[in-house]
Amino acid sequence: MEVQASAITAYAFCPRRCYYEYVDHVFFDNVYTKHGSLLHQHVDKEGIESRDNRLLTRSLYLFSEKYQLSVRCDVVEERDGKVYPVEYKRGKDGDWKNNLLQLCAQAIALEEYTKNTIKKGYLYFYGSNKRREVEFNEQLRQETITVIKKIRDLDKQEKPPKGINDPRRCSFCSLFDYCMPFETEKLKGEIDWERYI
Repeated sequence: MEVQASAITAYAFCPRRCYYEYVDHVFFDNVYTKHGSLLHQHVDKEGIESRDNRLLTRSLYLFSEKYQLSVRCDVVEERDGKVYPVEYKRGKDGDWKNNLLQLCAQAIALEEYTKNTIKKGYLYFYGSNKRREVEFNEQLRQETITVIKKIRDLDKQEKPPKGINDPRRCSFCSLFDYCMPFETEKLKGEIDWERYI
């Protein structure tokens, strides 16, 4: 099974969401996904430009044979003979694990393509107009590879995994009405309702 970098983001957000989107092929838009798509229109236009001693390649598709991983880098920035993936995000600067894993997956595919080690990349946040450097240390690389393997395991399951049942995250999910995480867990008798009172 080929794994998309966007599946890594979905899995880190919620394994159940990843199952619905990438195994069952169910996806719905909400205000957050639509807003993200609108903001991405600029970086989704393929092209190369030179700016401030940097070469910027937009919307670069890559495939890692080793990990059977397909990625689309929003921007690959080249300066001083080194390349860096740059991922654009809708929200404000935050230490979101799903963003870090997605960016690291891009670096892994970019390393295979360029035959060079990539030590860092960048997350750019539209919401705060901030750019944050991300170091691709061994721990982040191993976490990324582990998630890729877990996504492959999802493809072998007949039923979706348990949801995260986190009211804050679930309320932002475009699959909330489809997943019905709280109703599902209540029916199974697995939810700790004290947590929500």
